[in-house]
Amino acid sequence: MLSPKVWNFKPPKHHFSTEKRDYKTNDVPNVVTSHYFNHSVSLVLPDTVRIPDELRTCISEDSDYYRINGLNVSELINKEFIEAFVKKGELTLLSIGNKIDLDNLVAITPSGHLILSLLTEDYQKLGLQGKVSFFDRKVHTRCVVTIDLKSENFTPGKKNYERTRTSLKERFNQKFDIIVSWNPPDENLCPSSVAAWFHKHEYNVVLCHQSSLQKTEYSLPIPVISNELNNDQFFEWLGILSISGNLKNDKENDYVNTYKCPSPSMYVGQVQYLQWTGFFTRKHITHLYNVVKEYISKKNTLPWGALHVQGFSDSPISWNLREHTFYTDGDNSYTIVFRPVAHSIIRKSLSSNNKPRILQ
Repeated sequence: MLSPKVWNFKPPKHHFSTEKRDYKTNDVPNVVTSHYFNHSVSLVLPDTVRIPDELRTCISEDSDYYRINGLNVSELINKEFIEAFVKKGELTLLSIGNKIDLDNLVAITPSGHLILSLLTEDYQKLGLQGKVSFFDRKVHTRCVVTIDLKSENFTPGKKNYERTRTSLKERFNQKFDIIVSWNPPDENLCPSSVAAWFHKHEYNVVLCHQSSLQKTEYSLPIPVISNELNNDQFFEWLGILSISGNLKNDKENDYVNTYKCPSPSMYVGQVQYLQWTGFFTRKHITHLYNVVKEYISKKNTLPWGALHVQGFSDSPISWNLREHTFYTDGDNSYTIVFRPVAHSIIRKSLSSNNKPRILQ
């Protein structure tokens, strides 16, 4: 009997890109607008006594989202659904409960693309045109189908639409649990309209809310951003704070106990830490970015402020339509550090866009 081929993978590396940017311009950085599936958001404000109400509530207002269980994917190409929610405003939809390295996944981006990340066996049964996963290399266990729901040719009666409809209705029986959020094109329309549509089509709709926490740490050192500061150490320090919410002695967190604030550093009276968890669209994050930017630009005494956004580990894509993988670490995140009288520093994780390296 022949021995099966064994693939030896090198340990994954963490990859980041860092750029400086003048945040006092009116445009929002691409790292924000091209990242669609946001799961948690953290805000760190050193040397801050009180957080303004607008900062605390701006991302939680009108941020409810909905869970629909047992969804037939064919519903997502319903012409009425596309016209009402995909072509108007911004719809963000993501399957949940499935693992990107083991299961099929489905998503709709605000750009109007339906993404089907499928195991090869299910992809072959479907009969739609797609491509082998960017990360699959030689094994070919996963394929990705991308459908532009906004295309003028994707309409009932056209060949492409009818072929897709037949494939999804007759050859793809899997049902998905999904979360969905809709940002209407104007204030006269209610975001809950998308929930009403699914309810009308006899689905059980569950209203979901974001969760939040706020912590204050007193009398502790923080890094001073300067030419002497090591960026990697600074962002590692921020990462520990985002994960633990605590940089002081904590008997339950030995790593935090042993970690030292990078130099140069300064002592501050207190540090405010906020975290929101749930499902945030790019419009939610854009609004928060603008509020934070406005606040920090007026606080000349503030050393800096940091906004960290973490995407879903099992999202089929990370930025734009770039495929995402869990093999490296599932990280698709970014951090923006604002300085009151200078530029911002943007650090973007590229880990989820790197192929596994195979040892032959």
